[in-house]
Amino acid sequence: MIRGRDSKRAEIHKLLEDQIPSNLSSYIPHSWWYIGDVLIISIPKQLLDFKQVIGEAFLQVEQGKARSVFGKVGPTRDIIRTPEFTHLAGDTDSETIHKELSCQFNIDAAKLTFSPGNHGERKRLIDIVQKNEFIIDMFSCVGNLSLPLAVNSEPIKIIAAEINPLAFRYLKKNIKLNKIENRMIALFGDNRTVLSEFQNQADRVLFGYFKGDDQQKRLAIRLCKKGGTIHFHEIVPAKEEETDTMIKKIKALIEQEIRTTKEITFKRVKKFSPGMNHIVFDVKIN
Repeated sequence: MIRGRDSKRAEIHKLLEDQIPSNLSSYIPHSWWYIGDVLIISIPKQLLDFKQVIGEAFLQVEQGKARSVFGKVGPTRDIIRTPEFTHLAGDTDSETIHKELSCQFNIDAAKLTFSPGNHGERKRLIDIVQKNEFIIDMFSCVGNLSLPLAVNSEPIKIIAAEINPLAFRYLKKNIKLNKIENRMIALFGDNRTVLSEFQNQADRVLFGYFKGDDQQKRLAIRLCKKGGTIHFHEIVPAKEEETDTMIKKIKALIEQEIRTTKEITFKRVKKFSPGMNHIVFDVKIN
């Protein structure tokens, strides 16, 4: 019989009941996620002193599936998007192969960002991309959004830019691993520099970085040819008026580039944190 997550949660609490003070038991993580065979949990500050025993409990319950356990102990930092993880249990090597949507993502799960919660958005992009599109991924990491398009769709070309040297190394490995060298090209460096030659060429621009500045957003607009689409990813308070505010900001940037928009729609990708949603805005540019 395959144990469900509820029974596994109960088992984890049982293993930890004598190792964590009862007044802190409510902070024990009740959810976890996988990148390949690396299990990741968020460790609240109240349990930092007990993080190793928590990791061992998760490793025991997920025996046979998890090779190692890492804890997320802080936010993703800086422009190269460095996650703050710490080793909890099992193998200390966090390099893994994550399989999703017929793709193989070679990645260091503790040093680079990859959200399994974005699976639905990756699948949606596969469904809407048309044959022979020219696509630019401005913040590609290891190919998080664009690799599935190269594997499952039929773009004429994907240009993937990445500024993080480690992510870029894995991006190149993933292009080769998935045998898509004829469809996908990796460019290393600041997208504001390495993508400037592609203005007015893209059928689709992927803007998957929450903290991209206005200069980068205006570049995304310039990269789009008439009739092209930009997918802006943003963290937005879970209030309808806040989404309207973001749409107004996007329209203002489009006007600054002497362009117009045919349509702006949006979709909730996932809950990001209490009171905050990860939203993708689909912006058609004229």
